[in-house]
Amino acid sequence: MRGLKAVVENLKWWQVALIATGVSLLGRLSGGKMDVEEEVYTKELKQAPWAPPPWLFGPAWTINNFFLLMGLKRMLKNDNVPEKKKLLIIQTFIWIIFFSFNYVYFRKKSTILAALWTVTDAILAGSSLWLARKDKQTAATYAPLAGWTGFASTIAIYQALKNKDQALGVKALLN
Repeated sequence: MRGLKAVVENLKWWQVALIATGVSLLGRLSGGKMDVEEEVYTKELKQAPWAPPPWLFGPAWTINNFFLLMGLKRMLKNDNVPEKKKLLIIQTFIWIIFFSFNYVYFRKKSTILAALWTVTDAILAGSSLWLARKDKQTAATYAPLAGWTGFASTIAIYQALKNKDQALGVKALLN
C-alpha cells in the first residue's frame, strides 16, 4: 500500500489526464461494442430539447473523471481531508455507476434505470461536494461531476418519461 501511495503522490496532472482518458474509454466499453441496433435505438429515443449533441458526452466524462481522479489523488496523498473515509466510500459508488451505466442504457435499453443511475450519481456528487466543503480543493474536484450529472439528470428523466423502457417493459409515461 505504501508503494501505491508513493506512485499516486508522484503522478503529474498530465498523467492523471491520460488515466482519465483510459478510464473513460473503459467506461464506454462496459456497454459493449456499439452495433447498428444500438445506434438505431439511441437515434429513435425522444430527446430533451435541451440535450447536448451525443459527441459531447465523451469529453464531458473525460473531464469529470479527470477531476474525480485528482480528488482521489488528493485524498490518498493527504490524511487531513475532512470526511475522507465517507468521500472515498461515496466515490466508490460513483465509479460503480460510471462503469455500469452504459450496460444499463445501451445494452439493456432501460431509460428508467439510466435515469435512476444518473440521478443517484448527481446525489452522490452533490453529497461529496457538501461533505468536502471545508476543504475547498477537494470540494472543487466534485463540482464538475455535480454540475454535469445535475444537468444530465433532467435529460435522463425526460427520456425515461417520454420513451418505452425495453428492459423493464414499461410504456412511455408521457407522450
